[in-house]
Amino acid sequence: MLKKALLIGLTFGLVSCASHYVIVPPVMDLMTVEPVGLVLFSVENAKGDLDQMATQAFLQEATGYQKVPVLEIGKLEDVLQKLDLKALDPDAARAIGERYKLKSFFHGDIRVSKVKRQVDVGGVLRGNLRIRASLDISVTGRLISTETGATLWTSSSNENGTLALMSLGEDLVPYFGVRDQDEATRTMLHELMFDLTWDFRPTKRRI
Repeated sequence: MLKKALLIGLTFGLVSCASHYVIVPPVMDLMTVEPVGLVLFSVENAKGDLDQMATQAFLQEATGYQKVPVLEIGKLEDVLQKLDLKALDPDAARAIGERYKLKSFFHGDIRVSKVKRQVDVGGVLRGNLRIRASLDISVTGRLISTETGATLWTSSSNENGTLALMSLGEDLVPYFGVRDQDEATRTMLHELMFDLTWDFRPTKRRI
């Protein structure tokens, strides 16, 4: 009897604790702004495929909880050129919506800064030169309305770490390659995009 009473009490306690939390819908409901497009993220102070890698990481995180179809429409420069436009302004946003039949689209900017080159001395002695770089990456994302050109959502995130790179020029501008990216690169990008897309996830709030 005592064990049963304890079990009932424990169950009641767990239910009571669980009742103190509620699931809060995402801050940004993408279902209200579809069809949604995605312009390749622009990159500053880096070469190679960082734009593609970051954009795919963003897409994966942004649609992880909200299963909204997203149309990838390419680089901003190419999109504007097709429309015979030079800048991403409200007129360009409306033109993009008309051409691709979109209600909104994502675009982001990535900046790589504070790059410090590090040479693996042990690798040199073994005949395997490996250059690593300590750097900061920051990203800002926006969701733009094709009806008004207004920003419907924006957020930013930044990460720092040490990455193994295939190439690092004398100007300390890093090169990112899709085929030769290491695990640290993938981890850093997904951490960046996880933080950036927080508003697209439901959250648990205590009441």
